[in-house]
Amino acid sequence: MAHYRLEVKAIKRSDGRSAVAASAYRAAGKLFDKRLEMVFDYTDKGGVAFTGIMAPAAAPGELQNRERLWNAAEAADKRADSRTAREILVSLPHELSDDQRHGLVRAFIAESLVGKGMIADYGIHYPDAHGDERNHHAHILVTTRRVGPEGFGFKAREWDNPDAVKALRLEWEQIQNLHLRQHLGQEAPQVTSRSLNDQGLDQEPTIHLGPAASGMERRGEASDRGDINRRVQTRNAERQTRPVQVRELEDQMAAGRPRQAYPIDAVIREFEAIHQTMVRERDSWARAQARVTAPIEVPTARSVVSEVMGEALSRRAAAARRLDWTQNRIEQGRARRQTLVRWVRNPVRMIWAAHAEMNAVDRARAADRRAEVDLKVRQEWLRSEAGRVYLASRLDPPRQAAADARREARTLERKIKRADRRIEAVARTRVKLLVARELGHDGIVAPTRMDLGVGQAVREVDRRAVDVVKAHAPVAQERALSKVMALVQGKVPGIGPDR
Repeated sequence: MAHYRLEVKAIKRSDGRSAVAASAYRAAGKLFDKRLEMVFDYTDKGGVAFTGIMAPAAAPGELQNRERLWNAAEAADKRADSRTAREILVSLPHELSDDQRHGLVRAFIAESLVGKGMIADYGIHYPDAHGDERNHHAHILVTTRRVGPEGFGFKAREWDNPDAVKALRLEWEQIQNLHLRQHLGQEAPQVTSRSLNDQGLDQEPTIHLGPAASGMERRGEASDRGDINRRVQTRNAERQTRPVQVRELEDQMAAGRPRQAYPIDAVIREFEAIHQTMVRERDSWARAQARVTAPIEVPTARSVVSEVMGEALSRRAAAARRLDWTQNRIEQGRARRQTLVRWVRNPVRMIWAAHAEMNAVDRARAADRRAEVDLKVRQEWLRSEAGRVYLASRLDPPRQAAADARREARTLERKIKRADRRIEAVARTRVKLLVARELGHDGIVAPTRMDLGVGQAVREVDRRAVDVVKAHAPVAQERALSKVMALVQGKVPGIGPDR
């Protein structure tokens, strides 16, 4: 069965990593890193099926050289904590041949990476000699900057958005499924980028072992990650067998109960009532899901800080503007008075004006200092323990509410999917009862008490209805089924011509 995997990781200098070293390892090559002045030689690594570099048509030709490409990418970033590359790790379908997997990877890179202005350096690896023989995979190193005729340009900031990774995962799903169908036919296995929860599967995902844990497990040594996966697999197996065990127990409890014949019309009406009740319940869950999935406004730390500091910042800016305006007005007034004879000849008025001007400037400066002190006090308070507590009190409740809403929405989604399956089962059994009535049966045997739940009731009546219908010739069954389907088609959810 084809396996889906796509992970995106950043090559960060803050982690002590180098894009040149990452490329050398994934291509099993030897490259010189100019920034670190080191040679990275992995030519003895082996296990690499194909390597290649794909770039936009406008990219300089020299960037087709692996060493020049990644040294140029490192040189384009000056900061000590820069992200100089991104690695995309994808699992490749073992059902395809080596050349077909190579074509799949190049098609994905051309459409989803190079088509967006990025350069991609890929290495397709064989499965590890001591690992799962189906583990064909590819490492794709992608530049973080777009490239043009002059070389590297601005950062591609859309990669910082989680939605970009989701879109990339969907693109990998679609192109992989397309190639699987092209090479293996329309019945080829398909993959999905959706999580187990999004697929409506009541299972826990396992975690990635990584090279260290994988090596320990291959040597027969238990690892912490391996133990976690074994516990998850045990719980998933229990989840799969538990419903079967419950059904078997219900059927065993019902087997010893007395039975009697009921009018088939009464049973059909009972199943119609069950169907309507389940549909109403499912619809109520759908309405609840719509309510909890409504977006919850979650403040950011920046918005809370702006709220605390906003008024003080405004007052500080206004006070600074007032001081500048006062000083400019006084300078202009002094210049005009020097040209007026009646002011020059009146020293008392000149002294009074000077005092008035000094007072005005002092008031403006005092207001500016008060605003500056108020701003600093607020800044220090935000850095204090009390400020951090206040910030957490503003941020945590909305985030918790959003997380609770997401959990509730997922729970409701699972309930809705289970309800849809039960509704379809009830609808199918109702159709079988209608077919039995059409064949001339006016009664059906069932337990006198049906208190073990809808699932047990459906299974019990369904088996009886099937036995009744099978007693007739196939031609009569087909004729009765066609007549019933003509009546119920479009009226009962989940029932169509292929049922």
